[in-house]
Amino acid sequence: MKSTGWRLGICAAALLSCCCAVAAAQQTPAKEPAHSGLPLSPDELTPAIAQPGEAQLRDDLRRNPGSADLYYRLALLERLQNKPKESLQTYTQAASLRKPNPDELRSVALDYVLLGDFEDAIHWLNVALAMDSSNVDILYSLGRCLYTQNRFAEADAAFTRVLQIAPRHLKAQENLGLTYDAENQPEKAEQALRKAVAWSQEDSAQSPWPFLDLGVFLLDQSRAKEALPFLQKAVALDRGSAVCHEKLGRALTATGSPNAGAQELEVAVKLEPNNPKTHFELGRAYRESGETEKARAEFAASKLLYGAHNQN
Repeated sequence: MKSTGWRLGICAAALLSCCCAVAAAQQTPAKEPAHSGLPLSPDELTPAIAQPGEAQLRDDLRRNPGSADLYYRLALLERLQNKPKESLQTYTQAASLRKPNPDELRSVALDYVLLGDFEDAIHWLNVALAMDSSNVDILYSLGRCLYTQNRFAEADAAFTRVLQIAPRHLKAQENLGLTYDAENQPEKAEQALRKAVAWSQEDSAQSPWPFLDLGVFLLDQSRAKEALPFLQKAVALDRGSAVCHEKLGRALTATGSPNAGAQELEVAVKLEPNNPKTHFELGRAYRESGETEKARAEFAASKLLYGAHNQN
């Protein structure tokens, strides 16, 4: 797919046209997607700044229709409201009044992330990076998009560059480890992920993701016993995360504690009832603990959900 194009100085109609044609498909990563991913929650996709309400912004625009800054603020707000197409249209209007700065172009790129169009997201992140080559936020977002598209060598370079500029950038360190893993460099991956865990342990506001990712890495390496403390920590830090409970349940089952594993997997199923993999893992835990009927029911639920997903 060619870049849908949101070049500086382009007329507003061109962007509006391309927005309607944005591809929704995302290339499937070679491995199970890394859970830290490119976050799509509003607090992760934008700087932590206070935003006025939409009604207030639109009222201000009625009084000041030539204000580019107000349009850029409205476009950001629309992205926070998970309205990427509307946001891109508003960014086009803003750009007709003033060229976007690098952070505003990053926001345009993140609209494309929300639309699943990673090719255009990467394009605009590269344009923004050409304007500000040391912008850590742009580099990190670029690395995440490249990782999602299986462009691991380029993602490696982006995360490495972030760490050169900001040596204690936790997410870049964590994602560098995930990238090494995807590149089949397990020793480097483990070293990087353990460093991310060490940094997180020094932080008063600990994130569950470094613990989860190291635990999953060890679990995938058939080192379930070593994975347990990290997955237990991940659950303790985020008890509402289905994936944390699911991975801990798998590790407990693999280390000979299927009853405890089933308890964790039951929590995961309650938190995410439409995930076929979680039902399947719960079925395995039930089978290991001798609960044949429960296992059969979970395997049936998993098969049904996988069928529904394939139809979609």
